Amino acid sequence: MMDDAVKLGALRRRLAEELMEAHREAGEPSYSAIAGQVGISKSTVFRVLNGIGERSPKWHHVDDMLEVFGRSDREVERLRALWVEIRALEKAAGP
Repeated sequence: MMDDAVKLGALRRRLAEELMEAHREAGEPSYSAIAGQVGISKSTVFRVLNGIGERSPKWHHVDDMLEVFGRSDREVERLRALWVEIRALEKAAGP
């Protein structure tokens, strides 16, 4: 059985990879353009797309970015399930 910390790291990488793929498939809009449409900073866009941070990004940031990237409702729901799994592991791990 996979250690929770290892599983968490793998799931976070998967989410970041999925977001980067969505970004590429959308034609790689600039971080400035994404930030302006989502209402967050360019540095937050960078952190979300690259999976940087001690916790997963807020769902509404991910959801808004997926909308900018033109992703289907089905794909959004699939990534939301991944995000929920990540958050559950983060909660279990504690602060």
